[in-house]
Amino acid sequence: MEEEADFVIVGGGSAGCVLAARLSENPAHRVILLEAGGEGRDFLVNMPAGTAKLMGHKDFDWCLPTEPDPTIEDRTMQWAAGKALGGSSAINGQVYMRGERSDYDRWAAMGCTGWGYDDIFPYFLKSERFHGAPMQSHGNHGPLSVSPIQSPQPVGQYVIDAFVAAGIPLNADYCDGSQGGVYRIFATQKDGQRCSAARAYLEPVRGRPNLSVVTRAHADRILIEDGRAVGVEARIAGERRLFRARREVLLSAGTLLTPTMLMRSGIGPAEQLAGHGIAVHADLPGVGQNLREHNTVSLAKFVNIPTMSAELRPLKLARHMLNYMLFRRGVLTTPAVQVMAAFRTDPALADPDIILSMLPVAVTFNDKGDAVVEKRPSFSFGFHVARPESRGEIRLRSADPDARPIIDHRLQSAAGDVEKLVKALKIVEGVCRTRPLSGIVTGTLRPDPMPESDAEWEAYVRRWGGVGYHPVGTCRMGPDGDPMAVLDPQLRVRGIAGLRVVDASVMPEPVSANTNAPTIMIAERAAEWIGAAR
Repeated sequence: MEEEADFVIVGGGSAGCVLAARLSENPAHRVILLEAGGEGRDFLVNMPAGTAKLMGHKDFDWCLPTEPDPTIEDRTMQWAAGKALGGSSAINGQVYMRGERSDYDRWAAMGCTGWGYDDIFPYFLKSERFHGAPMQSHGNHGPLSVSPIQSPQPVGQYVIDAFVAAGIPLNADYCDGSQGGVYRIFATQKDGQRCSAARAYLEPVRGRPNLSVVTRAHADRILIEDGRAVGVEARIAGERRLFRARREVLLSAGTLLTPTMLMRSGIGPAEQLAGHGIAVHADLPGVGQNLREHNTVSLAKFVNIPTMSAELRPLKLARHMLNYMLFRRGVLTTPAVQVMAAFRTDPALADPDIILSMLPVAVTFNDKGDAVVEKRPSFSFGFHVARPESRGEIRLRSADPDARPIIDHRLQSAAGDVEKLVKALKIVEGVCRTRPLSGIVTGTLRPDPMPESDAEWEAYVRRWGGVGYHPVGTCRMGPDGDPMAVLDPQLRVRGIAGLRVVDASVMPEPVSANTNAPTIMIAERAAEWIGAAR
């Protein structure tokens, strides 16, 4: 069976939903969107607090295992990737964050023309519908609802006041290209519910006659004929289907899955493809390389005031559920992260090099690696290196479309990343000894015992460090002449006509931010180019 459209989009995540909505605005464009997961309209998806149950749930998350990592004591991890319409925006923590002006100016300086901050800022505005007090740096007419959080926990104000007292100022609007300071977050929510990319972009336009959305569609490979992408081969309910593209195939499967889709289709490192018996259409050694992720570590404190831990007991949880279901209010509308800070480990740095997140609960892990919420009053900080230098790669496990990719990250391979985390841990320990936070902290849950030397802090980072769920870079864009650039600055795959990649994998360098808002911006930017191309 065959279908034909002008554009066939692989992946209904944050970028794919934007592309489908924007390209189908033109009634002359026929658009097909293929998504391997379901509709993403489930109760837990819509409820902001559902994140804790969705990440790691095989129905909503690809649950991708990593290889043993020698830089973190040969530990393995499970990386999350959304598996439903909305992709990771349907399961993430809903933090709305854009990054630093210099993140994007750095891309432009690397030869990615059209991606400097002044170039991309209008697309953040275009995407956003802000529900807080009017600010010049926020959009008011876009599809994506962004709101101040409801029901903030009291511990958050203690944290804010302690950071200010320690010399890290309050930032009234961290979305203006300068996010240094401490602040309450904005969340991708509307009226107490999650606003995923599917809910924002796709649901309002599902009735368009020129748009077809196909869920439970497992894309196996891109079809290449005479150096041009002409369609996508997929399986739906066990039946093989062909979706032909008159103009372009747009690959938006995400940082972890987009490179393997390219490689299965004959686009990637020639030697690796030949080893799997795959005919090579384009020898692009950069496919799967430059895997970057926010190096993350945490600490947790006991306090003498109530925190979210007390709200998660059965009787209180039942009351909160009723409040949410009747009024869309209360703690179940609140994202896990409530306060963030961006600061420098060295005052001489031009930009913050650490991004911190405060959660009004503390989480430990049992021997099986399962997360366990601490029941005693407590809270935790998680923080990551803003622009990590550590990098790894994605490799093809086999030509079988159902085989999981090989994720070989080497999460702490750059000594500088570990040094920054050690400095950050000591800075945050100092903040915890600053009033008013010091007045409520009664002890330390993690690390236990408390390190005394830099060597002990480094051992703690390598033993407990993890991922920030912000992988980028595995199909990076770059200028002509860059042998490792998979894409040109307009996101076209080099050597193959009619094929672009549009997702977080295109980032040449990490942004100093959670990646959902930047990914949506990238798709808004790309949709304009794609729709205008002839």
